[in-house]
Order: sequence, then structure tokens, then C-alpha cells
Amino acid sequence: MNKKIIIGLVLLLTIGGIGIAKYNSSTRNGAALGLTSNIKVGAALGLTGECANYGEGELKSAELAIAEANKNGGIAGRKLELITEDTQCSAKESVNAMRKLIDVDKVEAIVGLTWGDSFQAGFTINNAEKIVAVAPSSALEALVYNHASTEYVFSTWFSEKDEIQALQKKAGEMNIRKFVLFHDEDAFASMMASLWKTQASENGLTTVNEYKVPVGYDDYRTIILKMKADSPEGIVFFAQTQATRAKFMKEAKELGLNAQIFQSADIENESLLKNYAQAMEGIIYTFPEVTGDNSSFLERFKTYYGTDSVGASDANAYDATRVVISALTDHYQNSTSMKDAVAKTDIPGTAYKQIKFDDSHEVTGSNYIIKTVHDGKFVEMK
Repeated sequence: MNKKIIIGLVLLLTIGGIGIAKYNSSTRNGAALGLTSNIKVGAALGLTGECANYGEGELKSAELAIAEANKNGGIAGRKLELITEDTQCSAKESVNAMRKLIDVDKVEAIVGLTWGDSFQAGFTINNAEKIVAVAPSSALEALVYNHASTEYVFSTWFSEKDEIQALQKKAGEMNIRKFVLFHDEDAFASMMASLWKTQASENGLTTVNEYKVPVGYDDYRTIILKMKADSPEGIVFFAQTQATRAKFMKEAKELGLNAQIFQSADIENESLLKNYAQAMEGIIYTFPEVTGDNSSFLERFKTYYGTDSVGASDANAYDATRVVISALTDHYQNSTSMKDAVAKTDIPGTAYKQIKFDDSHEVTGSNYIIKTVHDGKFVEMK
């Protein structure tokens, strides 16, 4: 054989061997294909409908976290790709969003659902497929209330047990102890009502009557007249949407219901206040105390988008996405299962000083402050 041909063959085999060695050295868990492809992360968020004032900010926060991770090299040299589906703030579309992200897009983890406590049917999909979902605005107590599985569901939202405790403690300090409980049949609202009743006796409060209505019900005048006959000192109202609660407060004032109204944290909505400022004046509500590096997040958010972060769960969504990124890093570096990687999360937070999950997959360390509406503004009570 020609000497030049022999040398050429040797060189080709040598180069090929080097290439194969490099290829094999970069292969992890036997996954030889797609090493240069993006790592797909799903986002099942409410971008239209009742929860869009949460979901829109959640998406921007998730995008920011992904962009920052990619700027820092991604994971094992691979870029992260965020694939978004709109849940349309409904149970049906939450299911469809999860189904598409898992079956069609083949995502490795999911940020969402928005308001997964109300639209928790979507979580049946990722649980069945064993794909981790980290929710930014879901009270997992609502899933427990409905005996639903949280095996592959985690949440960076604040503890509702702690929220009810803070609200009832304030009522006691104000010597308001005789309550009427009002709620719709939404899973979140029903869970909050259950927590209220469970913890009320421990805090020296009594519930003289309970009114329950279907989701979307807003013909309050008859119920308000019945409440006046109950002569409560306080009224606590939980419902799926803020707009229905604002309408209740408006009609309560019009009909002369003078009891102090207590609300949960999600009543803080600037557009709602713009339309119902007079009706909301004087309400008392809880609001999560942000203990993490929120100021830095707000600066980076504004730099990236040119607008301020205003969503109630923006910081939680940023944290939820960072949890997913941290877990994926552990998964690819150490072959840890995604569920175990998320469960052992221990990283600095934005909404929380440190992000850790308890055995129920809720983030630990919730604190609440008490706020009110004074002169048409949301302010902290002194």
C-alpha cells in the first residue's frame, strides 16, 4: 500500500479515536444523543383570565432566571430553554398545558401552575408522569385539603397556615372576636375557610355563622342583610378572585354592614384599588414579609425589562425557577433524581432568605405583616 495512504489512515483513526474519547467523556448517564441540545424547562402559567395579574409577572421572572443561568454557562455547557403554555386560569387548560409540555415538548421540569391551588387538576398530570413542578403561587394546603397528591409538586408560595395565624392574632389584638365566615367553593377559598375554623378556637375567636356560595357568585345583597342580623364584629371573606371580594365590600358599605372586614394577601392589587378604593378603605389583610434578596431582584428585573416588577408572586416565580435550575444542575452533575434534588434544595432566596422545603413540599420560614387601605393606598399597619 502507498506509504502516504497508510499515514493518512493512521491519522484519520487517531483523530477519530480522539473524537470518540471526547464524545464519551462528555456523555453522562449513557445519554449520547442531544448533548448539544437545550435542556427544556416548561412554564405552565396563567397569562389570560382571572389569574393573569399573577401569571404575567411569573413568566417574566422565570425568563429572567433562565437568561441569567444561560449567561453563566447554562448546565454542563448546555443552554436552558423555557417553553411556555398559557393555563388560561382554568382547570381544563391547566391540564392541557401540563399535557403538552410533558408529552409534546418533553420538558424535564415545570415552573407552575399559577394558582395551582384553584386549578390543581393540572398537577395530576405531572404527578402521573413523575415530572417535578415547582409552583410560584400555589398553596399546597389546598391540595392536602382535597386529598390530592403533592408527590412531584413543590411550592415557593407562602404558608397559608401562617397567614391565618397572623390574621387571627391581629383580630385578637383589636379585641374583634365574633366573626362571620364567608367563602366560595373554590379549593383555595374552602381550604382557607377550613384553616380559619380550625385555628379560631385556639386564638379565642368564635364563628357565629358561615356562608358558602358557588365560584363566580356575586349577588351579595341578600347575604349581607343576613350578616347584619348576625351582628358580627368582624367578617372574613375568601374567594377565588379579587374582583368578587371587592364587589362584596362595595355592597357591604352601601348596605351599612359596619363589621371590620379581614382579607387574605392576594387582595393587594393596584388595579383593583383604582376601581374600588372607597369600598376597600379600612380593610385589614395580611401580606408576606419578604426576607430574601428582593431589592437586587427588583433592580435586575427593571434593568432587563425596563419596567418595575409589580406581580404579587414575581419573586416567588424567580425562586421557583432557580430551584428548578439548581435541581437540574444536581441531576446532571450527580445523577440525583429531580424530585430528590428539589426536595433537598438549600439556596439563598428572593422572597425567602433561604429556600428550603419541608416534608409537605412547602417552602419554610413564612412571615406575614398586617396591612390596610388608608387614604386610597395599601399601607402597613403600625
